[in-house]
Amino acid sequence: MIQSLRQIKLRIRSIENAKKVTGALEMISVSKLNSTNKILSAQRQYFLKLRTMLNNLLASVEVPLSPYLKKKAFGEKTCLCVITSDSGLCGVYNNDIIRAAEAFINERKKDNVELVIVGRKGLNYFKNAPGVSIAKSYVGLNGRYSKNISDEITGNLVDLFSSGKVGEVYCAYAHFETALLHKPVVKKFLGLQGEGGVKSEYIFEPAAVRVLEELLPRYISLSGRFILLEAFASEHAARTVAMKTATDNARELLKNLVLTRNKVRQATITQDMLEIISSAEALKG
Repeated sequence: MIQSLRQIKLRIRSIENAKKVTGALEMISVSKLNSTNKILSAQRQYFLKLRTMLNNLLASVEVPLSPYLKKKAFGEKTCLCVITSDSGLCGVYNNDIIRAAEAFINERKKDNVELVIVGRKGLNYFKNAPGVSIAKSYVGLNGRYSKNISDEITGNLVDLFSSGKVGEVYCAYAHFETALLHKPVVKKFLGLQGEGGVKSEYIFEPAAVRVLEELLPRYISLSGRFILLEAFASEHAARTVAMKTATDNARELLKNLVLTRNKVRQATITQDMLEIISSAEALKG
């Protein structure tokens, strides 16, 4: 009984320490989520308006020759940029993205896909996958958004596309909607043709070609930043939920263990009292 009580106390101490860690990680993730979501919200309306404007222009004017708009030629490879996290403790976040990326790779065939990977989890998985080619990887970001890093990744994707090494570029990442809702998507990034645009008559000053020449690079750069922000916001949201769940589970375990400890204590006291009474009765004898 004494040994059992000692084990329960050790277990309680261990779970209390784990709860402190998960609680701290939850608060850190909430802080990072709020910071990233603030930047994301500030850019969302501008990005959506820019995308609508571009799609309307592409639907309304004759598309000029542009390195951003060329169609995939026969035999050209496809580039897939996979964005995962550098660390774990974020539930099924990485698994869902890797699963979506794998489905895309299998559909296009491994020999026809070049990977650009952001995040150590994705790199560790795909570097051991047979037949998969990794063109470039970025690790150590740890969910910290940087405009310079985003532009560097986007520039690398643009170089692969404009040089003809790949005929189109897709991104596999977690689309962020709310802190509780984010889902893995595979979205086309380069090889744009304009989708959902409304055909209209525009008067251009300067010419339409000049407008598109200015608009397209700006849109591609902003699109890359927006995708990275959504991925990082989703990562922090997933880790927040995972750590909150772990903290709640630890709290429930502690509640049950404290109840068990009290029952064991009561049983021990009762046993001691019975032994004292039995000894007294024996002495009366």
